[in-house]
Amino acid sequence: MAATDASLKTALLSAALALPGLSVVTPSAHAETAPDRGYVALKVLDYLDSQPGADRIRVRAPALSALVPLGDQWSVSGTLITDSISGASPAYHDAAITPMRDNRRAADASVTRYLPQGTWSLGASHSKEADYLSRSVYGTATRSDDSKNTTWNWGLALSQDDITPLKPIQKLPPGPQAKDTVDLIAGVTQVLSPTDLVQINVGWSQSQGYLSDSYKRLDQRPDSRTRQTLQVRWNHHLEDSGATVRTAYRYFQDSWQIRAHTLDLEHIQPLGEQWKVSTIVRYYSQSAARFYVEADGRISPFGPRITPGLDHQSLDTRLSAFGAVTLGLKLSHQLGRDTSIDFKIEQYEQRGRWAMGKGSVNLLPFSARSVSWGLTHWF
Repeated sequence: MAATDASLKTALLSAALALPGLSVVTPSAHAETAPDRGYVALKVLDYLDSQPGADRIRVRAPALSALVPLGDQWSVSGTLITDSISGASPAYHDAAITPMRDNRRAADASVTRYLPQGTWSLGASHSKEADYLSRSVYGTATRSDDSKNTTWNWGLALSQDDITPLKPIQKLPPGPQAKDTVDLIAGVTQVLSPTDLVQINVGWSQSQGYLSDSYKRLDQRPDSRTRQTLQVRWNHHLEDSGATVRTAYRYFQDSWQIRAHTLDLEHIQPLGEQWKVSTIVRYYSQSAARFYVEADGRISPFGPRITPGLDHQSLDTRLSAFGAVTLGLKLSHQLGRDTSIDFKIEQYEQRGRWAMGKGSVNLLPFSARSVSWGLTHWF
């Protein structure tokens, strides 16, 4: 639904393997021959977020995905997702919540061609909720040099969304409102040594149309938004212990004057031949959008300072200045040659005072817990 929190979306994307167009946003290095085996995977997510005194939103989301090789030059893949969302979304800060209940169904399919020194993929996706319809097409390509140590990647995604506001919005005609988005990404993956791999990606995205949140009491946003990202990843294998350390840094900026930093650290440790345990730490910090309305404790504990006459104002705390920490643990177990199971739990904590710079004032603590399990079978 249109009011789905950014943290909730992130949890859904992680649990559901790959949602519409995600391969353009987070590309990976592809092998240049089709995989010799296909797989079927089931992932199930249970997500719950809360603030002091109340649970807010709960999501249950099973996802079924599959990949099938077609000879040594082609493969097809797809994902089916259905999730149920229930709870309440704060209209502003933590007062005047709006109850919500919805079901979403999404599907994604792609085809990949494997070339002597690269790959290309084409895909499409569809997602439907009571108040939100999303359709997208996307394409990615990779190209390796003769040594196969350097791989370039490119991606393009086009999305068209129709949003049905829950309440009348001034200056807008009745009926569904359109939002169109273009995403571009380019990057390079470099093998530095037998134990080190580095990847750099730059991204650009632009959305135009209805970008407000109809679940919020006061939410009038600009009708365009441009975003730029820079991400650097470094994977290092520890030969003595057999572990792998994955690190990443991501910088984000947009035309709403939000600036964000994300730091990721993951340690993957094999335990014998059949078990792996992964520990995950993530820090995120962002500045506030230029039109975000700060809470003012002098008026009321969470009363906003609303300025009459401004074209753009929002009480949505997702646009505030805050910092957040995520801690996660994942266990994976290989059941013979063809089947594996995994279990993952993450705890997310968000505070205004944890921002790198000055955080927004009078924000109540926000927490989210996600639990997922998966079963994968190769054939």
